[in-house]
Amino acid sequence: MEQETDLSNLSRNGTGENKLVKLALVGPECSGKTTLAGKLAEVYNEPFVEEYSREYLEELGRNYNQDDLLEIAKGQLEREYVVAEKANHFLICDTNTLVVKIWAEQRFGRAQNWIERQFLEKPYQLYILCGHEGIDWEYDDLRENPDDRADLYDCYKKALVKAGKRFIEVEGTSEERIERINKSLKRNRLLPRKKASA
Repeated sequence: MEQETDLSNLSRNGTGENKLVKLALVGPECSGKTTLAGKLAEVYNEPFVEEYSREYLEELGRNYNQDDLLEIAKGQLEREYVVAEKANHFLICDTNTLVVKIWAEQRFGRAQNWIERQFLEKPYQLYILCGHEGIDWEYDDLRENPDDRADLYDCYKKALVKAGKRFIEVEGTSEERIERINKSLKRNRLLPRKKASA
């Protein structure tokens, strides 16, 4: 039987009165998501939501199944809630339920309904789709797709377009990516407002 996790306290953009601009970094393996999340956290002086799947899988002690992906998706959302308490303006998310959705579709042929629903319903003000060009694929025990990154990138892009999500595509160095992100945030009026001097 599927165990439900109470995520009702995860509000539209943040928690309580703290309305946050949520940025979701998505893309295939070895596309620089974690590095970029850390850099954005430095630039904006914010914490970032770390990827939960790696921690979950390292502690699993067996091969994962489809139910495990559901638990990973729930754990990732719970982690967002915790980090949102410490954030001021941006909630920077190193992956979100879209990553689990694509993962489930590739590994098991479909994503569970709960995962699909969370992707469609949970609002993120900007998805940042990270490209892998120029980034070598690095082996570790938890990575599975050394030769499919281009195809997976297309899967992410198609899912975002189909769902009508606001997203930008980023390539190149961290500096080039951050510059593109900043331009998009400015264009969409998502940067923090400058406080008027007294």
